[in-house]
Amino acid sequence: MATLTGRERSPQSRFDTMRALLARRRRNLLLPILMLVAVSLVAVAALLYWSANSLNQRDASAQTALVKSMVQIRQESLRQLVVDYAWWDEAIVSSGAILDERWAKEGLAGYLDSTFEVSTGWILSPAGEVRMAFDGGRSVEATEAPHLPPGAELLVAAARGAVSIEEVPPVGFVIYDQDLALLGASVVAPLTGANSALTSEKYDVMVFLQPLDLAFVTRAGIGNQIENLHFLRGKAPSHYLDFPVMGLEGLSIGSIVWYDQRPGDGLLWSVVPVMLVSLLAVGLLLVLAIKRVDTVVSREGRLSISLYQEQQRRSQKSDFVSMVSHELRTPLQAIGISADMLERFADQMSEAERCEETRTIRRAVSILARLVDDVLVMGRADATEHKGGSEPLDLVRFSRAMWREVSVALRSKQQMKLHDLLGEPVHGINATAMHTIFSNLMQNAIKYSRGEGSIEIELARDGEDYLVTVTDFGPGICEQQREAIFQPYWRAEEVDGIAGTGLGLSVARSAARSIGGDLILKSSGDGSGTRFVVRWPAPA
Repeated sequence: MATLTGRERSPQSRFDTMRALLARRRRNLLLPILMLVAVSLVAVAALLYWSANSLNQRDASAQTALVKSMVQIRQESLRQLVVDYAWWDEAIVSSGAILDERWAKEGLAGYLDSTFEVSTGWILSPAGEVRMAFDGGRSVEATEAPHLPPGAELLVAAARGAVSIEEVPPVGFVIYDQDLALLGASVVAPLTGANSALTSEKYDVMVFLQPLDLAFVTRAGIGNQIENLHFLRGKAPSHYLDFPVMGLEGLSIGSIVWYDQRPGDGLLWSVVPVMLVSLLAVGLLLVLAIKRVDTVVSREGRLSISLYQEQQRRSQKSDFVSMVSHELRTPLQAIGISADMLERFADQMSEAERCEETRTIRRAVSILARLVDDVLVMGRADATEHKGGSEPLDLVRFSRAMWREVSVALRSKQQMKLHDLLGEPVHGINATAMHTIFSNLMQNAIKYSRGEGSIEIELARDGEDYLVTVTDFGPGICEQQREAIFQPYWRAEEVDGIAGTGLGLSVARSAARSIGGDLILKSSGDGSGTRFVVRWPAPA
């Protein structure tokens, strides 16, 4: 005889656990894929960010180079203009032409201003005095000439030291009337002795000032590449590029700034929605994949359960046939042998011997009847559920009646101790199912306690459930045998000497489950007895 500590796990619960385990394993297989996709997206995002940043840097370098080259072109243009007019005398002497000094004094200022945007100019004597000047496109008297911008004396000194066109100093930057301007200077070539070299600083110096009109980028056709170009005396604001401007004294006088278009950012923001959509699509696909895995696992679980149940049914059918055949063989053999003895030797037997053979036949028939009853009860309990009775059942009277029936049948002298904690009849219970449960539990308690001690029965209620506890004080059930206690036809080796078919507990559990309850076994396994507990729900 064996036992189970709690409700036996059904195939459904076992396969639910297995299905959950398989689902977790499949999710674990999907996790590396998710990580790979996430890492790939992060790598692509990093690559896009690096590409956008690199594009921004290349574009900024290209814009800076473009602005620098355009400014240098303006500088070189003004230098060439100064050279052309300062060395014009040498061209006159070489060609034999006569310079109209009146035109130079009256028409030169307007011409330079309208044609070359040279707004201001000076011709300085070797002593640094103003010989001739113009401002705003008109000539002015030397006494009314505007002051040279700060740092111009350095450029003038460098111009006096230039003895050839190639040595004319480059044009520099100055601040004039709070605006950025270009300042160029060159020594004026002499009218006579053009073929002789300049050997001293005894000649006049021509100085031209040209405001730097930064709108030249628009006129040059690159306004779409350089936006909001202007001069700023200070640091460039955020999101702006700058080209530092150094004055004639070598100090910074400000910056030429323009808006940083950052084409890489535009490219990045155009790709970000695609990346987000891709990420959402990948996440959706992963969710669908996980759901698909759960569906497949669920189907596999249901198929596995169906297969397992079919295998169990076939196994139980095979075990049932073999065990019933085994159990029926012994009483049938006894009946056959006794009948043969009576048929062949009845006239030679005494009356006592014939009575003994008759009793043998009756005992065998009784065993067969009990075996058939157990099989039928178990079959009915497995096939259908017992419906609750309409009449209330007094479990106290019912327990005493069942005890008398079982104890008389087994010729037991043990006493039953009944503990009634209900105090009232039970409604909605099927008397047939309770008869099966009480009969089998009481028979087991009497048989396996070997006539020692009393049998205790407790009737109680636990919340919404009724409880019937049957306790004996026999040897108990060892831990190793508890899993097999409710299997049909199973019997422990320790009880081979006690009559039984191994169906009692299986039939009792089936009857308990047919009324919506269950039968569990509590046993210490230390010789202190065995306790069976029947629990079923009370009617609403």
